[in-house]
Amino acid sequence: MSQKKGYLLKGKVIDGSLNPPIDNGAVVTEGERIVWVGRAPALPAQYTTAAYEVIDLPGRCIMPGLVDAHIHISFGEARTEEENALYTPVEFRTAKALYYAKKVLQAGVTSAFDAATTYAVGQAVRDAIDTGMFDGPRLTISGKQLTNHQGLEDSFPSTMEFPIGQSAVLIKTKEDLIEAIRLQVKDEVDAIKVSGSNDNLITPDALGSSAFTLEEFRIIADETHRLGKICSVHARSRDSVLEAARAGFDNLFHASYIDDEGIEAALKNKCVITPTLTLLVNLIDANQETAGASGTAAFRREVEAASVNLKRAYAAGVPILAGSESGWSPVPYGQWHAREMQIFVDVLGMTPLQAIHANTLLPTCLMKRYGHEVGKLEAGRFADILVVPGDPTADIRLLQKPKNFDFIFKGGEPIDRTPPRPRRRKWYERQKVFLNGVFEYDEETGGGKLVQ
Repeated sequence: MSQKKGYLLKGKVIDGSLNPPIDNGAVVTEGERIVWVGRAPALPAQYTTAAYEVIDLPGRCIMPGLVDAHIHISFGEARTEEENALYTPVEFRTAKALYYAKKVLQAGVTSAFDAATTYAVGQAVRDAIDTGMFDGPRLTISGKQLTNHQGLEDSFPSTMEFPIGQSAVLIKTKEDLIEAIRLQVKDEVDAIKVSGSNDNLITPDALGSSAFTLEEFRIIADETHRLGKICSVHARSRDSVLEAARAGFDNLFHASYIDDEGIEAALKNKCVITPTLTLLVNLIDANQETAGASGTAAFRREVEAASVNLKRAYAAGVPILAGSESGWSPVPYGQWHAREMQIFVDVLGMTPLQAIHANTLLPTCLMKRYGHEVGKLEAGRFADILVVPGDPTADIRLLQKPKNFDFIFKGGEPIDRTPPRPRRRKWYERQKVFLNGVFEYDEETGGGKLVQ
């Protein structure tokens, strides 16, 4: 940036709130901060000097960097639960996560909430970025999920030891809950994550009861809040959503089967919902009938339920946050971070401006360390800014094309847009599959056929 004080950006300003966009707007940055936002004709003379580099491109919008409310930076685009929990040394997982963090940033995501980590990879990547060693978004890190035998991560046979590489810690007693929370806080997590239900990717009976009781959820919420952290819950079933909301959890992941009682509890206790519908929609689009224990039909049923239940929750006033669930193979890093906004428009009936709000300012409520400094174009906040050709309030799909963005700023500096070199997968990253099916003998043809 040579001797320049900062940048003077001109264009249509979408500030990240629900305020109407400023058609003839301007944003001024100095160092890592925004110092002025408003109508270009009202720009103070002090910002019109040669000390500021002017970016004034026709037909552009200026908006905050995206804030993704649900990623898993340590999952490495794993294709199965086995691959994520059992394979790949922790050291290589960390190196991969740093590699992928740059891809996330280059997609226009300048801040993100990591919803569960393997080992302590999430904290290490967060700290490496924060201390300037590597490029990536500002990260808020959840620790390993607290699960029990009915939770999402206890997915392996009971005859084997709970995998050390699983993104969870197995809870067996109420005392375990307190100890696990205190240990994670000691290890400097930003948030506590709980596996409140199972998942159709793991078992066909995922949408029934809750993994934890109301009393147990309250123990978790109370201890987490006492220690100054926020708590989130993986909750697909109706009961898990209701009990976690009643217990005062800050953030309800998924909540596709929320009902009137759950909506009432969420409103009463000021819960937010982060649906991550992108994962389900991508699985459906991939048309993999054997993608999970229940297959594509179950994912379609859940999206259909969400389109009704979450729309009602949003209309009632429950905040809905946009998260991509990037980290699993159906949602690779750097590619799908903005699709949730299109889904919110198409499925939940949001306006594009409401969807942008859900992917910028709104998720900052999950980020206690720095949420007040990101997510909105406002004087005093970090200059995390996108300059986008076209108008995403007219076509939300424009935000799914980050290669077309004119600029991505983080902390007032244009980021390095050079794509990371393609990487090769190591043999130990892969699930050990002989064949995806059974190769049966066909007596009529005398040959074989693959049966899944």
